[in-house]
Amino acid sequence: MRPNKNTLQPSLSEKFSGLIWKLKVHDHGLIAIETRNAESRQVAFSAFDFITGEKKFKEKTYDEGWNLSLAFAGQQNIVLNGYEHAQTPESKGILSVSAQDGSIIWQQFNVSLNDVQNAGIQVYDSRIQPRKYYWIDHNSAAVIPAPGSDVNPEIFFPEIDIKFIIPANISHGVLAGELSVLHHSDKVILSFHEVNADQMQQRLVVYQGDKILIDDILISGIQKLQPEAFFIQKNHLFYIRNKEEIVAYLV
Repeated sequence: MRPNKNTLQPSLSEKFSGLIWKLKVHDHGLIAIETRNAESRQVAFSAFDFITGEKKFKEKTYDEGWNLSLAFAGQQNIVLNGYEHAQTPESKGILSVSAQDGSIIWQQFNVSLNDVQNAGIQVYDSRIQPRKYYWIDHNSAAVIPAPGSDVNPEIFFPEIDIKFIIPANISHGVLAGELSVLHHSDKVILSFHEVNADQMQQRLVVYQGDKILIDDILISGIQKLQPEAFFIQKNHLFYIRNKEEIVAYLV
């Protein structure tokens, strides 16, 4: 048994019926999640308060189905981008839904998304050439003046550290690939792949000094290296477990 496992309590831990496809996080504490189930071709959207763990809504679906994708999470609304076909990245149609319950605030079928910021949504009418871009309001879809530069939230991602040495108190199998490391406050967040009995898994460890705070398996039984699946925003560590569960810790 690994020592001091999970001595931090998660602020959010939620499992879904589909694979987590996309995340959007807002500074006020909202995380919006897009999940996809390839077998049922079901696309669902969920929203949670990652500070309190409150569920706003979970796995809500809309008529546009497979051709919808998560574009933005705001304090009051979530923007879903429509596509004309599943095989093309060409935007066609926008939904603005409530961040509280997922109900549709408005939807526009003849506008396409070009950019989205906290102050507005930049769109164009795909039927008109050349394209003419303009901005609309998140909650009313009314045309608004172009906003100024958006303030991007501070998000911290790990970096590859080829010189990093795993502390002796963290036991591990044969390492595969590179180590991903993020120093935050007085803690170290470490992610790596290891091989045990011909099975490869991706693991995440958070430690402070000689104390292990979190020791978790992100995914096991894999055949190839996985992309990084954690970041920090608003002092919360977010990561995905087994591609279908979102976990957040205050670190």
